[in-house]
Amino acid sequence: MAEGFGIHLNEDQARRLKAAAEAAGLDPTAFAIQTLEGVIGDIGIAGVSEYPASWVSEDAERWAEYERTGVTVPLEDALRDFHDNLARRLAEKR
Repeated sequence: MAEGFGIHLNEDQARRLKAAAEAAGLDPTAFAIQTLEGVIGDIGIAGVSEYPASWVSEDAERWAEYERTGVTVPLEDALRDFHDNLARRLAEKR
């Protein structure tokens, strides 16, 4: 069984971690663990990224709705949503 280990951060990394944690309202250790879980939690046994269950569920629901109705989302709407989500995620990184 794998054992835990410590991670050393340089001064700049520690400063950025602390700032990000404070912005999220968490202590740096909790924030770091939460962030790591968000990344490593999506890696399968073979090291291949797996899609989060919520994405798979949403895809299945959308496909079932399409098969039932034949109605699709206009490309403009899908691209607008994509760009809005991308802009939001980039803003969160700043």
